[in-house]
Formats: sequence, structure tokens, C-alpha cells
Amino acid sequence: MLLAFWFCLFFVAYVYILYPLALYLLSKPKITIAPTVKYKGDITIVMVVCNEDTSVARKINNLQELKFNGGDIKIIVVDDASDDATVDVLSEFTGVTVITSKARSGKASGLNLAMKEVDTELVMLVDCRQRLELDVLVHLTSWFVGNPKMGAVSGELMFETQGGNDFSSGMDGYWRYEKFIRKSEAAIASVPGVTGALYMLRASLFEEVPSNTLLDDVQIPMVVSNKGYRVGFDERAVAWDTPSVCAAKERSRKIRTLSGNYQLLFRFPEWIVPTGHPIWWQFFSHKIARLLAPLFALASFLLATIMFFQGSVWAGYYLAAFTAGLLIAPLSMRFNFLNKIPLTKFLTSFILLNWFCVLALVKYFSVSSSGAWKR
Repeated sequence: MLLAFWFCLFFVAYVYILYPLALYLLSKPKITIAPTVKYKGDITIVMVVCNEDTSVARKINNLQELKFNGGDIKIIVVDDASDDATVDVLSEFTGVTVITSKARSGKASGLNLAMKEVDTELVMLVDCRQRLELDVLVHLTSWFVGNPKMGAVSGELMFETQGGNDFSSGMDGYWRYEKFIRKSEAAIASVPGVTGALYMLRASLFEEVPSNTLLDDVQIPMVVSNKGYRVGFDERAVAWDTPSVCAAKERSRKIRTLSGNYQLLFRFPEWIVPTGHPIWWQFFSHKIARLLAPLFALASFLLATIMFFQGSVWAGYYLAAFTAGLLIAPLSMRFNFLNKIPLTKFLTSFILLNWFCVLALVKYFSVSSSGAWKR
């Protein structure tokens, strides 16, 4: 029992401390110099929308203002059966190809429709909500010049601080932790997923994704890297988003994302074994092991409880520390002054995100997975 307890603790420590540390040590000697060469070909930008009449005009204006020294920029927008004025707003723009879907079928199906119309070497995939820095095309395309083995490059998602609160500040801190991991993974091999709000893809590598796919921004790059191509990360190419300002909103987003990781695990189980994928270690450690970490933490609590009733004093100390840690999240929501402490904000986000992992597991097995839009 003691051995099982320590194994559970080791697993949790591996996921959140040892794996990032290993990445740091492996990536430290590797100096990645971001390219500055200019891509001269045409570019296609693809976006799938659903009921975005209040934001799609702002996004199209943003896309049409992007800087690019190459050829033409083509914009393809797939409307997934919106029942608001999204299509009417899109019709006011010139130079935008709009594909309308008669029945709502989700983002993955929209991507499949759009990619059939792409005739350029490179395609940039974006979401509607985020604002892009104007130089994203210049930076992302530069990785493909003279590099035929570059398959995809992810941009960086950053959060606007204006209008945020203490909870959103904590989420921003957790995202910086994520950024470090992605940057290190890209330095040593490839990232097991991209920022869905902004990434560049070699169009010929795209394979149709099932319509119920929840995480197209993980499945598509994982398929690309499985073909022997590299998936990179460019922190110069920035998409600006607003962080969740409450746990309820973040819960909805995160549970869907984590459910998508479960979906990929059961869809591609071979990806987590050494011979099953070129970056199996990164995929398992970053995407799958995180799903299991809260379960191992819970197992350590149960094992400590048994050992405590068997007379183990140190197990009692562990139970007290574990319980105190769990109470940080509800206490910080009840007593706002706790949110003024940076460590408390980060720990609250950390605990909530692990709780969302458990909820995602329950949801995945209790509700059929669907690629339909969730608001």
C-alpha cells in the first residue's frame, strides 16, 4: 500500500513538475532562431463560424488588415447554419468566399468543407473571437521557406488584461505555464497540438476529420507529425483573447477541451506507446497524463486515509495538507482578499482545472461526444 501511495504521488509530480523540468533540460541546449525570410506565395485563411453576427465583421476587418509581403490573401469562411445575421454581415464584404452549411454539423465538418476549396500551399486557420496581431502572416509563413519538412506552426494565444479580474489573472498565470511547455516541446521536436485560434498548415497534409471531433487543433497537427513533419510554435505570432472571468465560464470551455483529449485517446490509443507516434512521449505527458493526474491524486488521498486508520501519523499530516489544498478554491471564491495573493490565484486555477478533468471524464462517458457548437 505504501508503494502504491508513493507511485500515485510520483505520477502527479511527474505530470506537473518532472515533465516540464525534463523539457527544460532537453530544450535548454537547443537554440531556436525564428526565421525572418519572406514567403512569396499566395495564402488562404480559413475560419468556421456559427452565430457570430456581433463579432464576425470585426474579425474580417482584422484579417483584411494583416501585413503580408507575398502573393494574394484568400479568405474562406464557412457558416455552420447560423440562425442570426452572420451570413448577412459576411455578404457585405468583398474578397471573402462564404460557404453556407444547410444543417449545423460543427467546426470539424466546416473545416472539411473549407479545405476542399483551398488551392494554396499554405493555409492559416483561425477562430472568430480572437484579435490577431497584424504581423502573424509574416511570422508564420517564414517557417516554411526552404523547409519542406515543416508541416504546421502554431501561433501564441495571449490574454487581454483589461476588464479582467483576479480569477482571470490566475488563468493567465496558468496559461504562461502552458506556453513554457509548448515552447520547450517545439524546441526538442514538435508540439502535440496547436492554438486553434491561430496556426499555419501545409494544406497538402490535411486529412478530413470526423464531424464529431472535439479537438481538431490537436488531431490535425498530430496527424501531420505522424507523417514525419514538424509542428512548431512561434511566440511572435499572437492572437489576443479575453480570459474567463468566472469559474463557470472556464468550466464549460475546459470540460469540452478535456473531453476532446479523452476522445483522442480512445480514437488513437496507439499514440501513447513508443512505436505508435513520433512524439508519443509529449502527447502522453502533456495531453493524456494530465487527464489521469487528478485520479492519481484522489487515489493517494484514499490510500493515505486507509493508512491513517491503520495508525500512520504522517498519513494524517498528508490528509490535512491535501484537504487544506482543496479548500483553497472554494475559500478564495468566498473571501475575495485571498485572490489578491498571486500564489493563491495560481493554485485556485490549478485545482479547478484538475477538477474539470474529473468532470470531463464523467461527461465523456455519460454523454455522446459531439462536435456541435457550445456557448
